[in-house]
Amino acid sequence: MARREILLESGTNEVEFIEFLLGDQSFGVNVAKIREIITYNPASISAVPDAFHSVMGMFILRDATLPLIDLKKHMGVEEESTSNHQKVVLVCEFNDLINGFLVDGVNQIHRCSWDSIEPLSPFISQFSPSVTSSITIDKKNILLIDLEHIITDIYPATKLIYSEDDDPEHAMNIPKRHHEREHVHIILAEDSPIVRSSVKRITDEVGYTKITVFDNGEDAYRLVESLVEKAKKENRNVMDFLSAVVTDIEMPKMDGLTVCKKIKSDLNLTQMPVIIFSSLINDQMIAKCRSVGADSWANKLKIQDLIHTLDKLCLEPE
Repeated sequence: MARREILLESGTNEVEFIEFLLGDQSFGVNVAKIREIITYNPASISAVPDAFHSVMGMFILRDATLPLIDLKKHMGVEEESTSNHQKVVLVCEFNDLINGFLVDGVNQIHRCSWDSIEPLSPFISQFSPSVTSSITIDKKNILLIDLEHIITDIYPATKLIYSEDDDPEHAMNIPKRHHEREHVHIILAEDSPIVRSSVKRITDEVGYTKITVFDNGEDAYRLVESLVEKAKKENRNVMDFLSAVVTDIEMPKMDGLTVCKKIKSDLNLTQMPVIIFSSLINDQMIAKCRSVGADSWANKLKIQDLIHTLDKLCLEPE
């Protein structure tokens, strides 16, 4: 199955995800992350000594050598599948990385609205950090997987880290810059618990301490909406209460592109900086970000780009 172009119009709050099997349980991942699906051939796998327990080895796909991850083993799904599906490899690309994920079979592609996808409760998510949300289709529960979390388990170097000592040009006069950042009010919408906590820790460290965090786009947008009403009642500028919005794209209830479009169009906040912070940033997605009026975008592996962008849009406005 070759990679499909993303045909959904930007900002409609729709998503296409592919349903696949681990054992007899259905899981899902955004079609935008999948380059292609290939038949699993055990003979093509070269083992890697001392690899992470779920890394089966390497395989060659045309002119590239890619890691193959046993997703069922990584997720701790032990039961054998009773279905007749054939094992396949999901070749996925996100955060500028390409990896293969072995699954027990693929069912179909579903198209739905993000508002039909529910985030996991905090109680459940603490035990299943690789699952961010779920959706029920035809009385079947499908769990949506956070592949980024799985990759950070396997490759610790992909975790979000930032050091101003490693960025001396940008970090000139650090105490003054930290003082300026303390007055900036930011909304962050991000459904991944590990990304939320990492971004909050890093922004706190560099001085961006006034951040309100949400695990879905709808609640983040509702706060922006309420701040607009507050500003009107007090005859003030909404920018007195909010300096910028940072949003992921893939989120339950409302995706980041829709959040951005509604802020810019429905609320007419054309001057409110909106930054898309996503693992899906590529040329095609950048075009989508532009189409909904986003002011900037940053890859999740490049937290320094997010900090730089916040500084540019919030501390150094033109």
